[in-house]
Amino acid sequence: MKDSPLNALEFGSHKAKIGDNFLLVGEDAYLIDRIISQISRSIKEGGDVDTTLIYGDDMSYGDLADHLDSYTIFSDAKLLILKNAEALNKRSLDLLGSYFDDPLDSQSLIIVSAKVDGKFTAWKKATAGSLRVNCDPPKFSGDIRAWLSTELRRIGKSMSAQAINDFISRIELDYYTAANELIKLDILTGKRDQITVQDLEISLSGKRLGTRIDFYRAIGAGNLPAAIRHLHLMIETEIEPIRILFQLIQLFNTLWKIQLLRQRRVSDGEITAKHLFELFFSQRKEYMNFARKYPLPALEKIMDILYETDYELKSSSIDRNMIIELCLIKIMGTI
Repeated sequence: MKDSPLNALEFGSHKAKIGDNFLLVGEDAYLIDRIISQISRSIKEGGDVDTTLIYGDDMSYGDLADHLDSYTIFSDAKLLILKNAEALNKRSLDLLGSYFDDPLDSQSLIIVSAKVDGKFTAWKKATAGSLRVNCDPPKFSGDIRAWLSTELRRIGKSMSAQAINDFISRIELDYYTAANELIKLDILTGKRDQITVQDLEISLSGKRLGTRIDFYRAIGAGNLPAAIRHLHLMIETEIEPIRILFQLIQLFNTLWKIQLLRQRRVSDGEITAKHLFELFFSQRKEYMNFARKYPLPALEKIMDILYETDYELKSSSIDRNMIIELCLIKIMGTI
């Protein structure tokens, strides 16, 4: 079914039917999930479809062979989604390529790969037997502008030229971030079909974290002197120790989540794109690096320290500033 490759934003209302195969190339998790959802929805309009999701970095040769050649007992059609296909070893990749010598009419295959190497016969076969959709992250503000135009039509809303420019200039160059902000604006405006500059001011205001991120960076680097220096600066600006404790709990809850997801073999790219919405996109990679300094055994000890400090701040007669400083020293002592 090979056609000219499409960019994800051009996929639009493309109709897929069972037996069609797709090759999604790129690393933008938002676009990948969006295209998979569109394909799945379109295929399922034709009847019941059994859907299976597998991962190339967790798939043996035998298991891949079973998935490619097996028939479903639950329906007459099957949709097989293979993510992280770039991680397949040479033998498994050749098996995948051979599937396209005689693909099943009752099965659709969606292959998701960060990249393809045209020197390999298997990738040539997969490309020839599939519709390729490029899922690259935005490189320029014009990419966000094109995405925004499409999404505004989809939700039945509009923005003035000034509002569009303000939206693009005030968000990260990232589709997930843009989508989240547009959802907030859609909810904010309710039944109104016009999103105004004033709406943007309400929704997108207040995005500076000040000294706190420098405090976090010192902790993430394991730099105790710098962390204590920033702690003292926060205390001098009359930030209450209980508030600082809350910020520490927020930080280490996020690091805990990152390490648990890594333990479950979720890739760093997927964690950054899909699981850290409490952070600004520009800070997510920093947090991923912070987490490398704090393995799960250390984080378990840190959670105990934080809970003990919470109790001491609320019940002890000891100076609160000293309590929070001792808490920080204990935390840094776990690594």
